[in-house]
Amino acid sequence: MLVTRRLSGSVVDPLGIGRSLAHRPGLAVLASGDVAAPHGRYSYVACDPEGEVRSFDPLEGAVAAARPTEPFAFAPRFVGAVPYEAQRCRLERAGWAPRESRPLPLTTDVWWARYPAVIVIDHVRGESHVVGESEGAVRDLERAAATAPSSPADFELAVQDPEPPEAHVARVARAIELIRAGDLYQVNLARRLALRLCGHAGGAPDPAAAFACFARMTAAAPSAFGALVAAPGGGAVLSTSPELALDASPSEDGRAFSALVTEPIKGTRPRGDDAETDAALARELDLDEKERAELSMIIDVERNDLARVSARGSVEVAGAPRVVTHRTVHHRVATVRGRARSDASRAEVLEAMIPSGSVTGAPKVRAMEVIASLEPARRGLYTGALGYVGWDGSMRLSMAIRTAVFGPDGVGEYGVGGGIVVDSDPARELEETRWKSLQLQKIVRGGRP
Repeated sequence: MLVTRRLSGSVVDPLGIGRSLAHRPGLAVLASGDVAAPHGRYSYVACDPEGEVRSFDPLEGAVAAARPTEPFAFAPRFVGAVPYEAQRCRLERAGWAPRESRPLPLTTDVWWARYPAVIVIDHVRGESHVVGESEGAVRDLERAAATAPSSPADFELAVQDPEPPEAHVARVARAIELIRAGDLYQVNLARRLALRLCGHAGGAPDPAAAFACFARMTAAAPSAFGALVAAPGGGAVLSTSPELALDASPSEDGRAFSALVTEPIKGTRPRGDDAETDAALARELDLDEKERAELSMIIDVERNDLARVSARGSVEVAGAPRVVTHRTVHHRVATVRGRARSDASRAEVLEAMIPSGSVTGAPKVRAMEVIASLEPARRGLYTGALGYVGWDGSMRLSMAIRTAVFGPDGVGEYGVGGGIVVDSDPARELEETRWKSLQLQKIVRGGRP
């Protein structure tokens, strides 16, 4: 039975609470900046984890800690990440992908931090509660959150492209050649930007500097899946992902999943400078035949992946694809859902869905091999998944895009990419990656939050 207590003062600002806890070990802030979004009602803040799990599924077949009917049973018990690199070697065929010689990225392994208590912020009701496994855990987190927030920290963020822009154009052109030759139908290609985060007076960043950078990221690009998560060994992951990779409801006992949902995004346009231009760009995206074809292909991949672990006949596309507008871009989104088979384990569902077809291509495995042969840097966490497992065994993972990963020295990486089909324009694909890094450009212009 979970212990639940309403937070005194009903503070409903996840960033304000997070700033009070910025120097606590293992800080995790899952902050919704888009309350109107389907998954934007709740934000979560936790710190001081009690242990770490490195398995694909942190529950590993164990019974969930709470029944789904308990208040706030859906709140995070584990927060962590499933990097793209964690699944690559299992899926790619040695004879089709080159021998790996690229340097290791900052994150390669699955990790989950287990939290004894978490603050749940309900943006609709305007309430905050502390939820935990014991009275002591709830009391400790409540006291920590009552600390006065520190002043916003100074920081500097430097962003560099390690390769000339022409290199990505050439990479896209090569992918189009492979598509025309019949190797595959679509592939998601990315380039990696190099980051450096500095704290006060140019020194190595402390947790407050990383938190201040995250606050600026969420201000520049609000998202229902905003996340700041302390990484193992130091460093941090900062994300404003707009994409749902997997929303998995628990079975009655929490040992398996029931309803499964993924929402692939394909197609991007920048926001316009005025209402008329903005609306025209959204209409252009919705009507673009290339973007429609791209999303249709990925819907088929997602349906296939869901079908591997879903009951026969339960996989469907829920409604027509639609344009969703964010602070800096428009995206075209679809919703695909299924009902997990009773004999499909939680780990099997994760292995089927991560990495997503949305960020690999079609066919999925061949697309991953082409990615390995064309991209100059390993992806690390980028295009993997980031999120949490609830006390009831539920799971919600965002796609690890619009995501900066920093090591303890402030050196970081940030991937930007897009889907390539036969009629893609290489120069336009390069421009799309620039649209997707707009929030970083806004931060670089001034580091004071």
